[in-house]
Amino acid sequence: MNKLMRQFSAPAVVPSRVINIAVDTVYLYSQTNGAYAGTGVYMMDNNVAGGSSGEGGLELSTQLTAGFGVAFNAVAIDAMGAQGDHVEIIGFEVSNGTNIFGNFGFPTKQPDTSPYQWLGTAMLQGNCTYQIKIGVSVGGAPTKYFWWDPFLTCTA
Repeated sequence: MNKLMRQFSAPAVVPSRVINIAVDTVYLYSQTNGAYAGTGVYMMDNNVAGGSSGEGGLELSTQLTAGFGVAFNAVAIDAMGAQGDHVEIIGFEVSNGTNIFGNFGFPTKQPDTSPYQWLGTAMLQGNCTYQIKIGVSVGGAPTKYFWWDPFLTCTA
């Protein structure tokens, strides 16, 4: 009976793929809001050995497996945090191809206590181009928004 009375706590989700986005905040903030095709944004994932490509640029092509999680983080490159720069993922949208997240796996914003900013699950096989939108603030200045279109490929 005592075992039944213990509080239930779900284990932390550990995604099979983690996509990190490092942003040169000062450089990006000096650009015009909107669709972004320049430098200053560096995407990478933990699957280069498994076929992902485009590491270090905007056009990351991440290889995923159906049924597994994918996490997204964005971090500021800002003189060791001395300026108080902030980068935040605002949202995602499938802009072309198959919605590999299906009806139930689309990435969602996670609470601040999570090690990941956004977390989703690849549900369907296929290729998609997705749009990611970020907000960037330098030293407490008003936020500017930028977006671009990396790629996801999901296999069985």
